[in-house]
Amino acid sequence: MTPGERAVECERLAEALRGLRARTGLSLAALAAKTPYSKSSWDRYLRGGTVPPRQAVAALCELADEDPGRILALWELADTVASGRAAGGRAAGGRAAGGDASGGCPCAGEPSAAVAEPPPSEDAGRSSRRRAGGLLAVLAGGGLAIAAVAVTPAATGAFSESGASASPSPSAPVPVQGCHGDGCTGKDPETYGCGAAPVPVTLGRRSFPGPTVVKIRHSTACGAVWARIDLGKVGDRAEILVPHHAPWRTEVKDGYDARDSLSTPMVAASRSDLDHVRACLVREGRRHCFGPRE
Repeated sequence: MTPGERAVECERLAEALRGLRARTGLSLAALAAKTPYSKSSWDRYLRGGTVPPRQAVAALCELADEDPGRILALWELADTVASGRAAGGRAAGGRAAGGDASGGCPCAGEPSAAVAEPPPSEDAGRSSRRRAGGLLAVLAGGGLAIAAVAVTPAATGAFSESGASASPSPSAPVPVQGCHGDGCTGKDPETYGCGAAPVPVTLGRRSFPGPTVVKIRHSTACGAVWARIDLGKVGDRAEILVPHHAPWRTEVKDGYDARDSLSTPMVAASRSDLDHVRACLVREGRRHCFGPRE
């Protein structure tokens, strides 16, 4: 295997994980908050630079409401190659080019023996839920059982860029629990479903040098507001200010955050509060604040 390549088993697993992550709608920061694994770890797992722990794969399946059978079969194949347990002939399909040479993908071990290959992972733009059932194929001479799964679409419908789908399955993750008003203060809008349907309203929006945008977001269903920063600079802080409430903030801590969108915790806001809500960007010691329609 030449530099810049990784085993096809690793690439298929990474593609499947990226599809699950897209289905959840979660940022790397949100994945890190919901699991024991850091943003940098999730970045490596999703790029295919490292085969993740089995528990990480199972956790992502749970967040995406996906039966783990098919994905864990892909993980078993990738882990077999990465750990060097596999020996013998090359499985059909060869190597997948495009790996991150600097990432040190551990999939550069001995190629695995030929096994019944799982089906390709779902495209990240699809919302169909796939259920796996299936057969066990035993590696010749190795005694390693690999799930060779048959996949049946349970629902179909491709997402448009706007997120609309012909499938009734929701594109956003199912919230951990609902909240409203004061019960939302200090809570994450993604985790509690306030950033999903019904779609929150942008009360105010301001662009800053570079690609940075800060928005004031309002969920009528949750009776709360928060600030969101898109593509900030490392060190930026976004704050949400509501009368009679303490400010809540989030910070762009590293390059992963800078390529993502971050939300502050929510603050309860009544109708009479909405005209007085303000969001701020704190950059290099200077505070830039704005309100609705400013």
